[in-house]
Amino acid sequence: MVSLRIWVAPGLVVSVRRSKVFALDDLRRAAAAGTAPTSPGAFLAEIAEGLTDRFEAVSVQLEDLTDELEEAILEREDEDRAVDLAPLRRKAIRLRRHAGPQREALGRLSEGQSALIDAEARILLGESANRAARTVEELDAVAARLVALHDHLEGLRGTVMARNGYVLSVVAAIFLPLGFLTGLFGVNVAGMPGTANPWAFALLSAANVVLALGLLALFRLLRWL
Repeated sequence: MVSLRIWVAPGLVVSVRRSKVFALDDLRRAAAAGTAPTSPGAFLAEIAEGLTDRFEAVSVQLEDLTDELEEAILEREDEDRAVDLAPLRRKAIRLRRHAGPQREALGRLSEGQSALIDAEARILLGESANRAARTVEELDAVAARLVALHDHLEGLRGTVMARNGYVLSVVAAIFLPLGFLTGLFGVNVAGMPGTANPWAFALLSAANVVLALGLLALFRLLRWL
């Protein structure tokens, strides 16, 4: 957040800043060209309009990016765009944190009764305050939409993981009795049936296939598949 401090007196405006403020640079160029505001109130209104213009531009850009993300994720189900979600949320949160104090400051200026701010400047400040309030509301809406997108992605991932786990459970349920049979008949001890029968392996394999198909049919009958 860029901090801008202004001291206003009749016929004099002093501004102090640490970082670059484009709205003040515009006023400096206007003063050099001889078109600067002629009163302290008009000066404040011009600064407020310049600051609000830039906040609105960034807010509109965030809205456009959010629209693009919604289209990619909700309509095309492009989960690769999920990497753009966190940076956009951080940017919206930072801008919202800065836009809130500006809205409050402009609201107090427009509602104040200072003799340094004439009626026309107060109207302009009120318009800037209303625009700042709309910008804050738009940023809140953008943040809520991004949270909804994040929840949607988490829901999709949870659904996929649950489905994969369910399929693995069904496969394990089918192969568990097959593994038991093959393990039982694979023990190397005396007395195992079929050791002298040349068709024993084929019969065991056929029994496993029949058992697997029977379990598959049972799961479909129970609507587990």
